[in-house]
Amino acid sequence: MSPDSGPRWASPALRASSLLAGLALAFVTFSQHQALKASRESAFAWLERAGVTLDAAALDREPDPDRVRLRAARAVLAAELDPGRQQGAPAEGAERAASESAARLAEAAAAAREILARRPTSWEACLVQGAATYVGWSQARDPRLLTAYRQWEAPLEAALRLAPVRREPARFLAAAYLEVWPALSPSKREIARRLLAEVLRDPQDLNRLLDPWLATAADRREAFSVLPDDPAAWERAAGAYAARGDLAGFAAARSRGDAALLARLRRDLLAADRLRGDGRMDEARALYLSVAERARPEARYLELLERALERCPPGPVDNQTAGQLAPHLDRALERCLLAGCEIKPAALKRLSRFVREPPAPQAALAALFADDLPRAELYERRAEGLGTEPWAPYLIAKARALAARGRVEEAREALTLVPLSWQRRPLYWQARAAVAREAGDAGEMAAAQARLDDAARQAWPATEWTWTRGVARLEMLTGRPADGFALQLDTVPENGSLVELRLDGAALGAFPLPPLAGAVPALRVAVRLGRGLHVLELRSAGGGQVLPGALELR
Repeated sequence: MSPDSGPRWASPALRASSLLAGLALAFVTFSQHQALKASRESAFAWLERAGVTLDAAALDREPDPDRVRLRAARAVLAAELDPGRQQGAPAEGAERAASESAARLAEAAAAAREILARRPTSWEACLVQGAATYVGWSQARDPRLLTAYRQWEAPLEAALRLAPVRREPARFLAAAYLEVWPALSPSKREIARRLLAEVLRDPQDLNRLLDPWLATAADRREAFSVLPDDPAAWERAAGAYAARGDLAGFAAARSRGDAALLARLRRDLLAADRLRGDGRMDEARALYLSVAERARPEARYLELLERALERCPPGPVDNQTAGQLAPHLDRALERCLLAGCEIKPAALKRLSRFVREPPAPQAALAALFADDLPRAELYERRAEGLGTEPWAPYLIAKARALAARGRVEEAREALTLVPLSWQRRPLYWQARAAVAREAGDAGEMAAAQARLDDAARQAWPATEWTWTRGVARLEMLTGRPADGFALQLDTVPENGSLVELRLDGAALGAFPLPPLAGAVPALRVAVRLGRGLHVLELRSAGGGQVLPGALELR
């Protein structure tokens, strides 16, 4: 017999074995298919009883019966957590509805426990078991929520361990801790605070949990301890405090937000510098412009604004960016006009070109302060109505610039074009004095100084305030230094408000105004004012209109 030949019965036996194996596999496959089909039918029946709608395709995509049942359990849990599900229910049926909800949640928790018995590493089953148990007991005011808390806490902790990158377990556990916070031990509260600090880093979770946390925290210090050091988070916190009527909390959150914004802008500016150094100019330009847009038009942001403008690669900007930069140009030109430029000429020139199509008087003024007199005069020659009020700041600034260049007669000619309404302002007489000084005209200089001395005051009535874009402004020419001022407030909202003050472009802070209880007390601010021209700005930041009244230096 040849080596390749075998027993004559071997071939039929192998064929039979293969046939039996195939039949067994087919039977197993058929059984699995039937089990999956039955699981889907059972899941749809469960969802129908629970009044939950779920896309059939979502269940059809699940590969096995456990996944189908888990998907249905999650749908039931999500429906019970939906606030809209309870709205519109008749009051007389509230007790029955609560009982039915508890039954549905208990069924979801039981389904999750069954799945965990077969799949102990399923984080979703852990989540459903813990969350459904917690919500059911919480809604029913079941004492087991506290006496048997490990029945909901342990599954949620397991879900967190099994899926550390998933947001749901951490979010739900943090929310649960907030609800039972008074019953937590000091050590458990510390664990909860650390978890909450991590959860609140996500903007969506911050929106969900910030208000409950502010209502839970013992004081502002504890509330702030878990908030991320992010400008947007502090802005959200400030809004929450304002909605609660806590003006001191609003001011504190705004202050922390300012510090966070400054730190973020410094980091972004360094990142933009690195991008530029690596030759990634488009990315660097976008980040430089973002820094300039987010900087606030205040003195403490000026250095960051200058550096961003000076280092930004050339190119056009869109309308949104131009609009965001416009307040910076307004502030820069005002400071140049009133007290000398705080911004470098190169940065000012860049800023004025980024702001698309500014009014001709503003464009001419920006060119003048950027040491580009020919360009400023080009705007002037194209202008109509040079002697009108919008051109007054430019004419005053031009007179001083021409006098500094020894072109005294041209400077005097510019002053003759200043409209009469501006000739009563200290700024005009300061320019008259500067031109007379350059011309060596002692008589004119003495006359101008006399007008300035007469205009200097220690107090200003409410009628001296003007309004620009919702901001109240008061120009003050002081005759001597002062250590602060007392500001009367003529109108304050009944529920109180909060005002932000700026002096000469620098923020003085946010000042809470308590709810009305009789006469409104004066707002007393300690700040050093030197002799000369100052501008005080007031803006209501806490809602409602605040009308400033008389002001007196101290």
